[in-house]
Amino acid sequence: MLWGLFGSRKHQSREYLKPGRLEDVIALIQVLGLDKHVHRGENALVETLKEKPTSGENWCELSRRHPEFFRVYPGRSGDSVALIARHLTASGDEGSQLSPEYIHGLVEAAIRIHHGQLQRKQILRATWAVVAFTVLPSLGSVAAAIIAARGR
Repeated sequence: MLWGLFGSRKHQSREYLKPGRLEDVIALIQVLGLDKHVHRGENALVETLKEKPTSGENWCELSRRHPEFFRVYPGRSGDSVALIARHLTASGDEGSQLSPEYIHGLVEAAIRIHHGQLQRKQILRATWAVVAFTVLPSLGSVAAAIIAARGR
């Protein structure tokens, strides 16, 4: 169990813990799920969403950080972003919009991932506090014993 908490972080993402990240992912899911175009470039996303993401440099970079939902594809006029589900079912750049139920499911998945990462952070924080309050007094006792032994 502890290995899962303290082990390699190679495959453990913390992307959803960035301020504003969940909101940005949800906004991007909605736009890419409902837009008539399957793939959207950076400029089109900024124009549609009226701003850059609050939790990253740009929409393409944010999408690269969330391969659970998005893919970034090279295009004629720069990179474009698509929801994986729409890219796979589309023919060309136009495809049927995702149903509201499907989009709701994707949003719920993003919320669950965010919640899981938040919970893991809280568990780690509590575990380190327990370790600190358990180990530090013991170290103090050992240090006092060593000092006392040297004083003889």
